Amino acid sequence: MPKIQTVRFGELEYKGEDVVHLPEGLVGMPDLRNWLVLEMGDDLPMKWFQSLDRGDFGFPVSQPAFFADTYDISIPASSESLLKGRQGEWLAILIITTVHAGGTRITGNLLAPLVINVDTRLGVQMVQDNPDWGVQQEMNYLKFGLAVDGQPMENEPVIDEGRDLVEAFTQEVLDSPSESDQSEVRPEVETPEPAGV
Repeated sequence: MPKIQTVRFGELEYKGEDVVHLPEGLVGMPDLRNWLVLEMGDDLPMKWFQSLDRGDFGFPVSQPAFFADTYDISIPASSESLLKGRQGEWLAILIITTVHAGGTRITGNLLAPLVINVDTRLGVQMVQDNPDWGVQQEMNYLKFGLAVDGQPMENEPVIDEGRDLVEAFTQEVLDSPSESDQSEVRPEVETPEPAGV
């Protein structure tokens, strides 16, 4: 099995079928094309998007529901053929999230989500032409806190634990080894767990 040395997880073994391939890379980083989606912890409702092209680079990804009640994206014709798969496939939308310095604020880049075909494991970072979405959409801390606490996000009474749970999570992220020299660490629709991840 292939291996990679990462800053956050040390040496990782992975299977070829677990690799997510972005043929165009990321916006501004076209050479970063091969990725793994990794667990960050059993109680954390987000995952780590780890580059296989650079072991020192990765970021958290999370569900759009933590940032917006409704999130409709437009898939351009140029990306449709790439994202099409066998019948029955579906797309996962992953939001790159930034945990700001100090851990008191978490934002998501709703303007340029990652869209991945779960069947073929091909994806793109898809820049949206929608003025409603921004690169620093504030997280709904209550929803995130409920998810961290294992409670459903919908139709729950309002409680004041959300921000406390978010602060505990952000402290864990900030205490982890940094993926780069930046002072920020960046964080998915629920996706089925790929085998071996």
